[in-house]
Amino acid sequence: MGSTSRVLKLRAKSTLRRRLGAILLIAVIFIVADTMLSWLSGELDGSNAWFQRFMEQINASAEKIASASPEEMEQIFTDLMGNMPSVTSFSKNAFGIVLSVLVSLMSIPLSVGYTNHILRESRGEETHVSSLLFGFQVMWKALVISLLTGLIVGLGSIFLLIPGVIATMMFSLSVMILVDDPSKGPIQCMKESARLMRGHKWRLFKLEFSFFFWYLGANLVTALIGLPLLNIYLTPYLYLTRAEFYKELLPVYRPDPGPEIQF
Repeated sequence: MGSTSRVLKLRAKSTLRRRLGAILLIAVIFIVADTMLSWLSGELDGSNAWFQRFMEQINASAEKIASASPEEMEQIFTDLMGNMPSVTSFSKNAFGIVLSVLVSLMSIPLSVGYTNHILRESRGEETHVSSLLFGFQVMWKALVISLLTGLIVGLGSIFLLIPGVIATMMFSLSVMILVDDPSKGPIQCMKESARLMRGHKWRLFKLEFSFFFWYLGANLVTALIGLPLLNIYLTPYLYLTRAEFYKELLPVYRPDPGPEIQF
């Protein structure tokens, strides 16, 4: 049957307590780097400026609503919708959009590098900040996995939400498999993830859902103070729990015979 979500999370917490300072330090570096990539991407395509104008309109309207009559409120909302900046207003610079996409894609190998760091920590292996750079060694494989997974999940979600969720669970271990054996191609990693997840998709779904209030609290803290402080603990906690789930499946896994599929 496998361990419950509670047991997996307890194991993750045990690793956190053992090397709390080092793990949180690398979590900070990862979060700052990922946030900077997101900010730079928004600056390049203009979406940061659009969001600022959007919030200015919201704040200006909120001040009027506080003392408005029902009739005035209707007019305020009408004016608000009419004055909202167009979504297309930040998509006119084609060169900026291309650069923005390229920058945002860098978050994928960065995330793979962080997965590498967390897997090493969960196994008690020596790890350093340089572990974050591992993802750039397998960048193209990581990008292909992300693209194909996103495409399959997107197609599944077009018809119903459930097929999209199932596809997400099915390929969720692809990156960890790539980290464990960088010689494997992206398609092989996805196929092996699908085999590992047979009969375990519901377990993983429950595990992910058990972090719901953590996500809620982290987003609330970020919204209130403008800094993702709770994420510094949540990020390694979440990744370590996923690593425990992955490790537990490995002993019972037997790959199908046949030649390896390389991309």
